[in-house]
Amino acid sequence: MNHGSGIAIVRAAVMAASFACACAAAQPAPTVVLVDSTGKVAARALTETHVLVIDPVSRVVAPAAIGPIRGDDGRTASGLATWQSGGSVLYTSSDCSTGAYIYSNSNAGYRAATQVETPGGIVLVVGAYGFTSTVAVRSILYDNGCTSVSIRQNGLVPVDATVNLTTAYPPPLSFK
Repeated sequence: MNHGSGIAIVRAAVMAASFACACAAAQPAPTVVLVDSTGKVAARALTETHVLVIDPVSRVVAPAAIGPIRGDDGRTASGLATWQSGGSVLYTSSDCSTGAYIYSNSNAGYRAATQVETPGGIVLVVGAYGFTSTVAVRSILYDNGCTSVSIRQNGLVPVDATVNLTTAYPPPLSFK
């Protein structure tokens, strides 16, 4: 009885199966994207509440927050999201017009970013690359408007880009 040919066949089958598994594993997984109401890709998914947006003008990539759309009864709509706000932008001017800064974040590799609601929509404010600095702040823009202050604040980076998310990628948003 010759066991050599049987072992060779099993060895060949194992190698073929291993190659097939390696090829299947090499296939990229489909990318999950966030699509706006016009069908345009707005961002790439990071988590269920955070995405990476590419500014259509400057091509800056930054994280943005989304949340569920809620009906009049407070229940969430299935599969629909909108841009979130609630951040702040700090200014060296007393009227929120010049010298914009935002807080840095601690997420490795991501740009600092915040989102503020303005009369024109939700605006993504993106910080510059680099280390933080201490700045003399004279005003702060919140969702409810500009407030005059006089403070020194550390941990800030200058603003590099802004994107009006509401007009660039109008809600409702959904993952595809």
